[in-house]
Amino acid sequence: MFDKTLWMKRRIFGVGLAAARTGPGRWLTAAMLRSHEPLLALAAAEEMLSRPWRVLALTAHPDDLEYFAGGTIRRLALGGSQITAVVLSDGEKRGNIPDLGRVRREEQLAAARKQGIANVRFFGLTDFGLPEEPRLEPTVARVWAEEQPELVLAFDPKELFPGFANRDHKALGRTVLDLSRKHFGRCRVYLYGTHHANVLVDIGTVLKEKEDAVLTHASQMVYLTEEGHRQAVRWLAEVSAAGAPCQYAEPLYRLL
Repeated sequence: MFDKTLWMKRRIFGVGLAAARTGPGRWLTAAMLRSHEPLLALAAAEEMLSRPWRVLALTAHPDDLEYFAGGTIRRLALGGSQITAVVLSDGEKRGNIPDLGRVRREEQLAAARKQGIANVRFFGLTDFGLPEEPRLEPTVARVWAEEQPELVLAFDPKELFPGFANRDHKALGRTVLDLSRKHFGRCRVYLYGTHHANVLVDIGTVLKEKEDAVLTHASQMVYLTEEGHRQAVRWLAEVSAAGAPCQYAEPLYRLL
């Protein structure tokens, strides 16, 4: 049966992506996301990637890590890092599929295998309710203490596009900011999904793998075709690399 609403949303997303990839839209996005010191940011990323770490990758929903830090995670895994992903909610409110929480957990596990993530821990907190979730800070604090990471990845609470910030992403980022004070000098903390990068990871060699991991989250591939999603991933990586001597990059902000 023809779904006019879905067709319209796909058209809107497609036109929006096309506008952002060309002309003034591309220039404005690149100006917003580009690192102020791209050469120093690239060097900082290569220093980070020069040795293996015990990594704790924190995220609010299944698929967030793949979209915002998939290339970084893949490069860390290829460098020998042992990565534990912590997925705080099942993202069960992002679609109309029966038993969506279970489906999204399975998709996350499949994506983790492609990325080289050693362990995935799910906590089933309230999707789209993390700001009011009383278990959020105790859960993050407990898993941080249990995993004893050398390097932590989490959302920047300011996010890529400040006017369109996801409330769960912001809540996680703010929690990590609060908890990081207790771990000063004991581990590094990098924030992904940032628009003020001081670390810029060249992901050109793993871009295809990042795209494949993103597409593993099939329940979320609604408003664009498969090729449209690949184009969106490439576009974000291209504009993030603006001004740097690489074609595709992921921005991070090193907090500690």
